[in-house]
Amino acid sequence: MYNDGGAILALFGGFMFLFLLIGIANYVLMAIGLMKMAQNQGIENPWLAWVPVGNIYIIGKLIRTIEFGANKYEKAEMILLIGFAATVVLGAIPLIGTLISLAYMVLSFMCMFKLYKMYAAESATLYLILSIVFAIIAPGIILFKIKDNTPVEVV
Repeated sequence: MYNDGGAILALFGGFMFLFLLIGIANYVLMAIGLMKMAQNQGIENPWLAWVPVGNIYIIGKLIRTIEFGANKYEKAEMILLIGFAATVVLGAIPLIGTLISLAYMVLSFMCMFKLYKMYAAESATLYLILSIVFAIIAPGIILFKIKDNTPVEVV
């Protein structure tokens, strides 16, 4: 009798390897895009775009502020870093961790939308949708594509 278990495992391994390569490509493109944007805006230590968590800091420095309704908060980089830390520390707690993780995900998408509006206002909504649906590759491609655009202040 013929057993297809090995073939299925090989196929699964191939898909996992492909996802790994796509993820690495996304990370590299995203790092290049963020680093170039940070350099163009004169942000100190633009190389942090290559460091996990450092790239969150760079996004915060690029957007400068976060708006919730009528409220505007300065130091977006600190808000993003604190939100990330809260997600890591509290993420495993049932219900609370899930809510914090969801809130941070929404915050991240809000920040990416603001960044897209700053660098490509006419395509910001499309870019956000692509970033949500194709999260494994779209953000890197988009940031790489818009890295040389001149940012506009988003009010």
